[in-house]
Amino acid sequence: MPATNKPVENISFNQLPFPVGWISQKPREVEKLLSAMPVEEQARCVMQCPEEQKQNLLLLSEQALEVVNLIPPEEIYQMIKVIGEEDAMTLLSLANEDQLQYIFDLEWWIGDKFQPKRALDWVDLLDKCDEPKILDWFMTEEFDQKVMLLQALIKVFKQDEMTDSYAGTEGLPHYSPDGIYDIFFTTQNFEPVKKLLTLLVAAHPSVFYSLMEAVIWYPLTPTVEKAYQWRNSRISERGIPDLEEAMGIYSQLDPESLNLKVPDPVNFNDAEVYQLPPQYLLAHADSASFLGQSIAMLEDQNRLDAIHWELTCLANKVMVADREDPANLENRKKIIGKILGYINIGLEIAAQGDSQKGKRLLERTWMQFLFQAGHHRLLGLKWKAEALLKEQGAFLDLLFTVAEKEQMAALVYRFPQINDPREPLKARDFGTLEDIQNTENLLLRWTFWVRFSKHCLNLTERSMRQILEDCDIPEDKAEMDFIFWTTTALARFSLFKEISCQPLLEVAARSFLELIFLPKVFNEDDKVCNEDIVQSFHDQLLLNPMAWTDADKKFLQEAIGQCVENLKIQFGRIDPKGVVEWKYTHGLCIKL
Repeated sequence: MPATNKPVENISFNQLPFPVGWISQKPREVEKLLSAMPVEEQARCVMQCPEEQKQNLLLLSEQALEVVNLIPPEEIYQMIKVIGEEDAMTLLSLANEDQLQYIFDLEWWIGDKFQPKRALDWVDLLDKCDEPKILDWFMTEEFDQKVMLLQALIKVFKQDEMTDSYAGTEGLPHYSPDGIYDIFFTTQNFEPVKKLLTLLVAAHPSVFYSLMEAVIWYPLTPTVEKAYQWRNSRISERGIPDLEEAMGIYSQLDPESLNLKVPDPVNFNDAEVYQLPPQYLLAHADSASFLGQSIAMLEDQNRLDAIHWELTCLANKVMVADREDPANLENRKKIIGKILGYINIGLEIAAQGDSQKGKRLLERTWMQFLFQAGHHRLLGLKWKAEALLKEQGAFLDLLFTVAEKEQMAALVYRFPQINDPREPLKARDFGTLEDIQNTENLLLRWTFWVRFSKHCLNLTERSMRQILEDCDIPEDKAEMDFIFWTTTALARFSLFKEISCQPLLEVAARSFLELIFLPKVFNEDDKVCNEDIVQSFHDQLLLNPMAWTDADKKFLQEAIGQCVENLKIQFGRIDPKGVVEWKYTHGLCIKL
């Protein structure tokens, strides 16, 4: 494919030459536009289309078969996974043998284990296509893989002195298409297999006889091993490496490698056959992200195509290295998000936040190196979290909320992750430099909490456990967190002019609430905390010889602000002179 320097027009970053809504609202207009395009441009449109509309757009093309044949197997597979196998029959009917073989090479195996149930499901799907192509595919399949598939689904015997034992066939469905071979199905859903064998014996009897003999005589384990070797040979040609090679993606970035010339699309296997690269990875990129902004500035279609190929190979490596099953759509989404996130981080760091520099880096830097740069920055974050956990783990266990413990666990995971604020217990991969900077600030805050609790609140693991044993509120000791400890210290300071976290007697807790909240002018007003008491507490804490830094002072102000806000929310509507259900409050350690 010759290099071009023309701007990327129709198929730039997630763009189509017509509104996406036209696919369902004005299908005839889209059909006319497609008919005027070369087949290659139609294929690009399909790949650039939102995933849920790809098949619908394809159906509007008068050259759908030619279009599908131009789309690389990786893109076809992603389309089918997103659409759903049962809803992608049209696409399966149009797929060629190479595309189907790629799908089966990924679907039929988990690691080195053959998955007969999955294989049978796909045979069934091919049989359900508008024009069943199960026989066409089967005839192009590698022989050992055909034998392995049949050995997993049937037992074969024939009436002669060497193969007429019929052991283990009791109760199994029986079938004999030629009166010579007795076939017993070992699976409940045997109709697709029966139909395949019927078609095979009618159209290619010599192949049928060879297969039946092989099913009888080929030893199981060597047959599976040989099929696995052939499968690995095929997927390696599509850029899917073995585990040892894939793990190199997480190795230290070699500075010398940055001087390597960026690849051309023709450098990738089968680029001559499938000139168009898979584009589903960049389709998931956020156009507002640093990567999205930088990609949108690229003017060389040749370089953009190469980036698509690089990302596809990178996704293959990460999928293998992370031991994820590519047949699982959620795994695929996770890997895509991880790759784009790491590259986005690495690119923003290298470009120092300048998208023009980001564009220039994309023009001359391999995607794998940007991925490794992002990964290395995350490793630094992980090491900081591990150091804090190693030094203060038991103390943090008494200081943290459940959500904070979950976040710490996510940070020291094999690949550091961040908890989504919308789903506190669900971790995701880091995606931006801002994510990292916010988390670094969080680790600094947590480090301050430890120092503050030990030096200002005079807490130790032993004293904290004793306090938890002595108090009645909170009832669930796991609820005790930094807000509880600090607010209790504020209460004891306002009442007794001491810095301590010892539990308050109920009468003291009531007195504190009367003291900390100013009298309301009007009944409908919200209660307001006495700023003089809060400021006096703040000033007293600063007198502690803790070598206060500017960051420490900021974190202290923030922590006291959180305590004040929590007091308003949890205790602002309580009448200290009335009945108080302390067990429903959060923030004060009380002994009833």
